[in-house]
Amino acid sequence: MKFSYSLIKEMVPNLPPKAKLAEELSLKSFEVDEISGDTMEIKVNANRWGDATSHVGIAREVATIFGLRAIPLKTTDFRSAKTKLGLKVGKSSDCYRYIGVLADIGRRGTTPSWMKKYLSACGIRPVNPIVDALNYVMIEVGQPMHAFDADKVKGDIIVRKAKKGEKIITIDGGKYELTSADTVIADQEKVLAIAGIKGGKAAEITSSTKRIILEAANFDQVSVYKTSRNIKLETDASRRYAHGMSSEKAKIGMERAIRLLTEICFIRLKASVDKYESKESKKIIKFDIERFKKITGVDIGKNQAMMILKKLGFVIKKGDLIEVPAERMDVSIFEDLVEEVIRIYGLDEIKAVAPVISITPLHNDPIFAFGEKIKGVLTSIGFDEILSYSFGEYASPAPEIENPISRGKAFMRTNLSDGLNETIDKNHRDFSHIKIFELGKVFPKLGEEHWSLSIAIKSVTQEYPLRVLRGAIETLLKGVGIPEASFIPSGKKLILQIENKGVGDISVSKDGERAFFEVNVQKLLASSEGEFEYEPVSPYPSVMRDISMWIPGGVTVGEIFEIVDSVNADNLNDVDLADYYPDDNEGRVGITIRLVFQSQNKTLTDAEIDVWMEKIGSALERQKGVEIR
Repeated sequence: MKFSYSLIKEMVPNLPPKAKLAEELSLKSFEVDEISGDTMEIKVNANRWGDATSHVGIAREVATIFGLRAIPLKTTDFRSAKTKLGLKVGKSSDCYRYIGVLADIGRRGTTPSWMKKYLSACGIRPVNPIVDALNYVMIEVGQPMHAFDADKVKGDIIVRKAKKGEKIITIDGGKYELTSADTVIADQEKVLAIAGIKGGKAAEITSSTKRIILEAANFDQVSVYKTSRNIKLETDASRRYAHGMSSEKAKIGMERAIRLLTEICFIRLKASVDKYESKESKKIIKFDIERFKKITGVDIGKNQAMMILKKLGFVIKKGDLIEVPAERMDVSIFEDLVEEVIRIYGLDEIKAVAPVISITPLHNDPIFAFGEKIKGVLTSIGFDEILSYSFGEYASPAPEIENPISRGKAFMRTNLSDGLNETIDKNHRDFSHIKIFELGKVFPKLGEEHWSLSIAIKSVTQEYPLRVLRGAIETLLKGVGIPEASFIPSGKKLILQIENKGVGDISVSKDGERAFFEVNVQKLLASSEGEFEYEPVSPYPSVMRDISMWIPGGVTVGEIFEIVDSVNADNLNDVDLADYYPDDNEGRVGITIRLVFQSQNKTLTDAEIDVWMEKIGSALERQKGVEIR
């Protein structure tokens, strides 16, 4: 935004040269982009448009930075006009405050040369004394203003929403069609201006104008922004309103405009109105110097900090209370006051001090150590670890995230198996066999979380994934010090039980190609013995025997294993599922189980093994529907 160095210097006498001013302003307030003659291009931060897009605002900044005094503006109270001006403001017109003043022009007058100079430095072309004075008020105090030819206004000034399809020709000849979402200034017959953006030709000021209605208002920033975008018309005024503005500025702008127009055109006030129903509440913040020092690490005196705030326009109250200027819409909490003080104090003045910290002894995290042990076992038997998002789609009773990164990641995950299944979906076309696992936190419901382990296998070969997954789990349990565990059938799942408590389960996809296991790691850790007991490897050979059978469709492999276990056969070390056949025409399933016998003391004979094989076969045949093949 363009500013006049001469005007700033008029407001703040004894101002240093432009180069020095630009350097300090860039360090402590706003970056100065360019200096050309009397014009300074200053980049005002978006959150400071409410107060700093004016020469008064910049003058206040530089006066504080250089410890100088800014000269206050001369104004005239618009309320000296006792007669009420006719005004109607619609409740849904997005107008927070509207000040209107009717005045007679004493003489035409001319725009002063000093005013033309400052307008030109800011990139504004002088037009006529009335328009020039209002444009000058805008760059001086930051309040956009407008003037209507009072004799062209029929009846009251009306602030309302436009009618759908209503049209206006602006003072520069532009033609615009409006919608019912746009706010306009109108009279009883026509639209006079697009609120907060541009005036229309219908009540334009000309050389023959004898009476004027001055307008200083505050319109909703979103409404002005949307209208400006929709009709593709952006003006200096619309940019100011779109960034947000305090309604208190309307009064300052009007009183300054009246003062200038009285001096230039000898205007005489006839009537006025100030529609300001919902006044802005004052913001009061307590300043705590000790808290300031703790946040910044700067040992600054309380009086010095208060003086900086006072020069920036803040009002010092009793009890270290600070009243925030209405136009400082960017200041709302104590930390904002801290920022104001420290930037003027100078970030380069802060001395670097090495922090004093205590060293906390390293402690072992049992979950981390146990997790590393789990990863070691699984990777050693061919599994790959994955990491998935902790967020996912809705799954009752998943906790919902307040600000999700995307619609598909709006809930905390309640399990890890869904993430593994999604990973298989993305990779199954490239791999016929997938073995993966993940270790991470899950959130079963709001306020609850625990570490979980999920393992998944996908296979389209004859190798049944359930059998492979169960073998991997048994290897894992032994590897982490849990020798005693069992799998209990429950519906379509196998429940992993340790010390008669369910801690996890195995499930299989409908097509039988995928198997998933999920377990609460913290429960596993509680059951882990930590230290392992090793049995010596038997010096005698093992003997394997297979039993093939038909079992009814409702009987699970887990139930078959339980029957074998109930026989308590001597030297039976292992039972596993060796093969699986699809249903036959009678609704049965064919399976082959493999039994491994081995003794620590001798070589087993066929006769000894045959005795136990006969007992196991008999026990199986007593199960209704089981047929040994």
